[in-house]
Amino acid sequence: MRTDIGSLSPVDILIAEDDALMRKSLRSLLEREGYRCAEAGNGREAVDLARRHPPQCVFLDLAMPELDGFNVARQLRADERTSGIRIHCLTGLTYPGVRHEAGQAGCELFLTKPVDVDRLLEVVHTQVRRPEVESVTGLTLTEARDLLDALENQGFAYREVTYSEEAGFGVLYGRQPPAAKPAPEGEQQPGGPQANPGASAQPGDP
Repeated sequence: MRTDIGSLSPVDILIAEDDALMRKSLRSLLEREGYRCAEAGNGREAVDLARRHPPQCVFLDLAMPELDGFNVARQLRADERTSGIRIHCLTGLTYPGVRHEAGQAGCELFLTKPVDVDRLLEVVHTQVRRPEVESVTGLTLTEARDLLDALENQGFAYREVTYSEEAGFGVLYGRQPPAAKPAPEGEQQPGGPQANPGASAQPGDP
């Protein structure tokens, strides 16, 4: 069994671009930053993916086959499932009025090709919240083991199997281990109180 974690996880960013090399390069860049990505090679596929797995953000090429980016943006804005997505065009089109047309269709930002990586990451880091830990439940033991292998192959450093009678086996996973929560004020940390380096116990002290 081969487990595709893309079918299990929510989507942070949808990359809608008909140039396969550009699409793969953007996905690689964003996944290295810890974001969950999906790809669409044409406009109809982009609309379908966004409706089934609404992302936080879409980077949208305006000149795509089957359905151009302007109409993709209009359809997403008109659908209550996707109307709140942050939609930004990423295009090589430069004809007069194209910025206004993209804005009227529902694009927030007009980003141009070749891609300004620093600007792209600035937008993403500002608008897209990265998950710390994701979970999948309702698995068999074999499915959980297969998922652990798939996660390791995709660079997830944190992987943990869980089990309950109600939910069966599950897997917790993330790019990094979850941050430890600080102990409430006044609660002793494991290992006991810290000694005062300037104090020493004297014989007869209480």
